[in-house]
Amino acid sequence: MRHLLRYLLIAVLSFASVGCATHALHSSKNTSTEKINSFLITPDKATLVVAGEQHHFIFPLNEPLKSVLQWQGRAKLTPTFDNFTVNAGQGVSGSYTLQADVGKLTVEEHQFLTQRGFSQQGNTVAYRAAIQGTRYLAGNVRVPQTAFFRQPYELTVIAPDGVTDAAAKIALTPLTLAADGVTAVLGGIVLAPFFGLLMMSGGL
Repeated sequence: MRHLLRYLLIAVLSFASVGCATHALHSSKNTSTEKINSFLITPDKATLVVAGEQHHFIFPLNEPLKSVLQWQGRAKLTPTFDNFTVNAGQGVSGSYTLQADVGKLTVEEHQFLTQRGFSQQGNTVAYRAAIQGTRYLAGNVRVPQTAFFRQPYELTVIAPDGVTDAAAKIALTPLTLAADGVTAVLGGIVLAPFFGLLMMSGGL
């Protein structure tokens, strides 16, 4: 009986070790952290560019996010990002949450947000949604610091097993910069750094 218990203990410890090793492998494998410096939006309000140091993430821009990004009170919003997943074709998907402190909102601002799907949770109103787009290499394209956030955000990107993160497999960004380094152009459309305007207001 004592020998049987010893074997069972060894088996349990072995499985535990394998489990820990497997968890450690999957928790670190194919996971990268991107420092996000700015958001850019096309004047036709159809495309959002999330500009990171290594990659650019380009998303189609739909309501209600389109209206919220142009809202004058957007400096009162705090964004958070869940993990994003990238596939073999560099399609990227994930979700984000926008929150605002109810105590800092006027009645009109509160109404604006609730009309666009924000729900009150205690002392905050929040909106959570999924978003899908494409990831590109930033290459030598650098967004001007005038469009930077006051502080960068971090985005965690996970590539499932079998999806390579090699630079050779990722297309270069379609975002280019004008000679003066101020105007950003995507497919011939001038981009405006909406969120860059928030640097001086203590917002995003």
